[in-house]
Amino acid sequence: MCCQFALPDILRAELSFDVGHMKRVERIMAKTVVVATVALALASCATLEPKPPAERVAFPEYEYAAIGVNGTATVRGQAFLRTRGGDVKTAAGEQVLLNPVTSYSRQWYEVAYLGGRALTEPDPRYWQYIRRTVADADGRFAFSNVPAGRYYVVTRVVWEVSTGYELAAQGGFVVKEISVEEGENLDVIVTW
Repeated sequence: MCCQFALPDILRAELSFDVGHMKRVERIMAKTVVVATVALALASCATLEPKPPAERVAFPEYEYAAIGVNGTATVRGQAFLRTRGGDVKTAAGEQVLLNPVTSYSRQWYEVAYLGGRALTEPDPRYWQYIRRTVADADGRFAFSNVPAGRYYVVTRVVWEVSTGYELAAQGGFVVKEISVEEGENLDVIVTW
């Protein structure tokens, strides 16, 4: 058995009190509540199992086939986060992705990004539709020859802060959904 409790000696001793001593009764009740609370907490003896990754929807070939290979639009922008203290942290040196919005990528956005739940590995064909670049020191990026359509701009803005004992990562992924027309020069800011 994982959870067994013996009544503490101090409680057993106090259970032999005189009926007229109400303060003792209050102390015993308070101790009993504490013991009962601990017993209930330990009685479950269960650990929380992490959820398994969610199954991805089937790869929608027809949606990706409709996306052009080259277009005439340009998408430029900057990715950053502002700390509570007002400092600006950029996506300097981070990969920036331009991910077409499809039922497949929307599942990633809703389940993984917004919902925080892992997904199973993507279909290998998925990666051929993702455009990539690297942000400069100011977190700026640019994509040229982009086909008209809707996209997620995805990158990370991360930095470390001292906790007094070690360094802890701060920040995370930032995503912005955009729409671009043929020939358009679109400027975007990617932040929370």
